[in-house]
Amino acid sequence: MKTSKLEKLELELATEEENLKQHLLRVLPEDAESGSNVFTNSECNPSNLPAHLFRSDAEILLNSARECLRLRRAVGLDSEGSIGAIFLEACQEYASGDPQTRGPRKPASSVLRALGHGT
Repeated sequence: MKTSKLEKLELELATEEENLKQHLLRVLPEDAESGSNVFTNSECNPSNLPAHLFRSDAEILLNSARECLRLRRAVGLDSEGSIGAIFLEACQEYASGDPQTRGPRKPASSVLRALGHGT
């Protein structure tokens, strides 16, 4: 029984990570170019924007990344370098206010490179 539960969690993880990756690959090229800002959400909001000004998919991306990390923990995998961790680190980088970040373009390009689709 344990094996089937673990296999189910592994399948959920693979599906969630693939969904997050595909979603990011759809939205990040525009973000890297125009700065539409995929990285502002309820957790990372350096300008204190009201939630209704977030991208419509902001919380979906945040929750998907968190779910990826939760599932990785559940199956005993390290999260470092995973798609969920990469996205959350980019959100935190953007929210840090570091002048080197230069808005959402740099984190978007960084995530695309990490996904193997460099800009």
